[in-house]
Amino acid sequence: MNQAFLLIIVLFVVSACQKKAVPVITERKYDPPKGVTTFPPPGTINPDTAIGKTVFVSRCGKCHGLPDPIQFTTERWDGILSYMMPRARLDEAQKIHLAAYIKANAAK
Repeated sequence: MNQAFLLIIVLFVVSACQKKAVPVITERKYDPPKGVTTFPPPGTINPDTAIGKTVFVSRCGKCHGLPDPIQFTTERWDGILSYMMPRARLDEAQKIHLAAYIKANAAK
């Protein structure tokens, strides 16, 4: 009885630890609904430097050391941000807030 119970437990643990197959969607059966827009609509986000600082510290700082924004000019930051924002996988609102924070504190 004890051995049968132990065998059942071992089989359960082994089966639970195996990789599960994840279905892959290779084609779309239906077109996305028409008229669906993102929220908030583009152009309606007011830049907020406080949120931008939070994004800078939390998202940029998790991969590398944070430079002081005054180390670079606004033009240099434009190049850096255009390269790094996609890598950080920021959404549009985060990009707007981060750019506002950086540009407000960049070297003139």
